[in-house]
Amino acid sequence: MSGYVRDAAVVEGAAAHILAELLATPGVRRYLRSRPATLQRDIEQAVAAIRRAAVAYETALVSATSGTGNAETPGPEIVQPFDREITTGEAAALLGLSERRARQLAAGGMGRRAGGRWLLDRTAVEEYRRRA
Repeated sequence: MSGYVRDAAVVEGAAAHILAELLATPGVRRYLRSRPATLQRDIEQAVAAIRRAAVAYETALVSATSGTGNAETPGPEIVQPFDREITTGEAAALLGLSERRARQLAAGGMGRRAGGRWLLDRTAVEEYRRRA
């Protein structure tokens, strides 16, 4: 493509962590796969770079919270996106749904992955229950 200029952006830290979580959601994955084949390689490279940055951030968090850090060099700030989180089991019980459906709601934006499991924002779950 003539005149094509490739822009670059640096994403690291908490931003990379959040973007990696978003990129892992089913809707975003479907959207990215629907982009033209000519863009797929660039998309895959960008997603891989964001995942690497997210892993680096998550590793730094583990190191900072495991007591191995130095008091003079504080670790990265721990960011909690939700004040009150509940498990998929708790959300399922509150909503009268299956845990599988609670996981789907979490992946759809009501929650986040932490330690291989989904946690949902209690406020979002309560709002969903009021609307249902």
